[in-house]
Amino acid sequence: METQEKVEQYYENARRKAKTNMVWFGIFSIIMLFAGLTSAYIVSKGDNFWVSFSMPTMLWVSTAIILLSSFTMILAVRSSKAGKNKQTSMYLVITLILGIVFGVSQFFAWSQLHEKGYAWADKIVNQDTGEFVMSGDYGKDYTIEFQGKELIKEEDGFYFWGEQAVKVDKEEYAQLKNEFPEMFIGKEFLRVRENKKKKDNVILEAIVVAKMKLPESYFAKLKTVGNVSSSYFYTLTILHLAHILVALLYLLAMVFLASRKELNEDNQLKIKLGGYFWHFFAGLWVYLLLFLFLIH
Repeated sequence: METQEKVEQYYENARRKAKTNMVWFGIFSIIMLFAGLTSAYIVSKGDNFWVSFSMPTMLWVSTAIILLSSFTMILAVRSSKAGKNKQTSMYLVITLILGIVFGVSQFFAWSQLHEKGYAWADKIVNQDTGEFVMSGDYGKDYTIEFQGKELIKEEDGFYFWGEQAVKVDKEEYAQLKNEFPEMFIGKEFLRVRENKKKKDNVILEAIVVAKMKLPESYFAKLKTVGNVSSSYFYTLTILHLAHILVALLYLLAMVFLASRKELNEDNQLKIKLGGYFWHFFAGLWVYLLLFLFLIH
C-alpha cells in the first residue's frame, strides 16, 4: 500500500515537473522569436533608409499598467498558496482587467502613430504629392537615416556626414600618420590610407569627415521605399499583444477555477504557471519599450 502511494506520488511529481518544463520551453521559444525580430530590426536600421520617429507617450501608460498587473498576479499566486479562494479570484480578476486595459492602451498608441502618418505598410514619400507621409517637423518629430547616418535636410536637398578621401603627398602622408591631428584642411581627420586601385600607381590619401550631398539616384530611391521602421514597430507590439490575449484567456479560466473549485496543489500549480507567463510578458514588454526608445 505504501509502495503504491509512493509510485502515485512519483508520477504526480513527474507530471507537475513536465507541466513546468513545458512553460519554460514556451517562454524560451517566445524569447527566441523576439530576439530574432529585434536582431532583424537592428540590421534593417543600418541597411537602407530608416525613419526615426518619436514614440507615442501612451506606451509609458501601457508600461505602468502591465507592471501593476504583474504585482496583482503575485498577490493572486500567494493567495492561492494560502488556499484563499475569494482573494485569489479577486486578484486574478484585477489582473485580467488590467491586462484588458493594457490592450486598449496599445490601440490608443497605434492611433497616435497612425494620425501622424505611420502605417503598418506604407511609403515614406507620398507618390502623388511627393511630400513625406509623416506629419510634423523634420529634425524634431522625425528624421531619416541612410545606412545608419542621419540625413540633414536643407533647401537644396539632403546631406549626411560621410568619409571623404583627400589626395596628399608623401610628406603630408608621413606627417599625418605620425602626428594624427584632430583636424586637417578644416575637417575632422580620421586616418590615412594607401589607395592601391591601380597597381602601378599608389595614391596617398587622408580620410576626413565631410558633409556630403545625397546623390539624386538615392533620393529617387527614397521616394519608392517603404517605412520599414513603422512596420517593425507595429509587428513587435501587435505580436506581443497577441501573446497577451492568449494569456488573458488563460487568466479567465483561472478565475473560474479559483471561484468554483478547491485550491489544491494541482490548481495552485496552474495559477503559479500562469503567473510565470504573465510576469514574462510584463518583462518582455519592458524590454521592447527600452529597445524601441533607445535603439530606435
